[in-house]
Amino acid sequence: MKFIVALLLLTFFSTAQAQSIFIDPQDGFLDGSEWLLKHKGFLPVPIIITEPAVGYGLGVALVFMHETEDSKNSTAQKFIAPTVYGVLGAATENGTQLGGGFFMHNWDHDHWRYLGAAMAASINLDFYGNSGFQSQRQFDLGYNLKGWLMFHDLRRRFEDSNFFLGLRYIYSDLNVSFENVPPPLAALDPEQENRNGGASVLISYDSRNNTLSPDNGFLAEYRYNIYSENLGGDLNYHTQDLDLQGYFRVNPQWGLATRWLNNWIDDNGPFYAKPFINLRGIPKMRYQGDVATSLEGEARYSPHPRWQILGFGGVGKAGDEFSDLSSAETASSYGLGFRYLIARLLGFQMGLDVARGPEETVFYIQAGGPWTF
Repeated sequence: MKFIVALLLLTFFSTAQAQSIFIDPQDGFLDGSEWLLKHKGFLPVPIIITEPAVGYGLGVALVFMHETEDSKNSTAQKFIAPTVYGVLGAATENGTQLGGGFFMHNWDHDHWRYLGAAMAASINLDFYGNSGFQSQRQFDLGYNLKGWLMFHDLRRRFEDSNFFLGLRYIYSDLNVSFENVPPPLAALDPEQENRNGGASVLISYDSRNNTLSPDNGFLAEYRYNIYSENLGGDLNYHTQDLDLQGYFRVNPQWGLATRWLNNWIDDNGPFYAKPFINLRGIPKMRYQGDVATSLEGEARYSPHPRWQILGFGGVGKAGDEFSDLSSAETASSYGLGFRYLIARLLGFQMGLDVARGPEETVFYIQAGGPWTF
């Protein structure tokens, strides 16, 4: 979702002279709503990557956004996303490359939601073993993950409630190659190829007022994921995810948000599918284990309806078992950021976060909320 709506970056860079379509008649501020929803044809969109796990990078997406009858009737209390689809390509300084296409559509007054994507990628990462903390580090192993992935997510709302029941299918065909295998892992095959075919059952409660940049409501989602030879793969393992998010408005100027994310995998899962501590300021897949938990909070101050200043912080743990988490080392991070309401009709914000983790300070260009898909 984030890279889809990152097309709003183009609002700042794509035109050399001000045009009325970029000015909101309601408050006179820069706004991309009309341009996004009324523009005909595909839009070239710059992508800026700042994820420390793969380094800085750039890309471009060709995106089309179509306003449906349902999305035209969106309100601040009940946001319904327009139909979005397109293609993209990107590369980073460490040699990572990716490309693919995506499609998102809601229908029947938001009773059905679908998100699909197909991607091909060559990703260069590092694996540090379970935990990955300096005091417990087993090794520092560079590897390349190359292949393609297909993703489908379909969910149905129960009547007019905030509860959803959904199904998800993921298929990937991957080649994993390692660099400089250390002596403790001498028996490791330096090149592996496997397929992952997985189906998920999910139940979700979603009362967020906006799926792109929420500031009020709750999300509680549980997913049980089965990867099996019977589902098109050649690996058999299970994973589980529990994602809890809360957004609260104290008054028009102040708000709070929090997220508690928990992930599990059984002993048969591949190392690249292991859960990891997921916090701003910590590279993705840096601290991994068979179980991982991450808790992050955010305080938000809005001096103006268009602008928001925020401070955030979080802690996380990873280990082999749930019983290990109480004694496991804690990774923590904190930071500051800002947001600008760049598309009022979509309730969509963009901005920048600067975060300090256990080892480095990093920044993120945020398109939508930091915890949205």
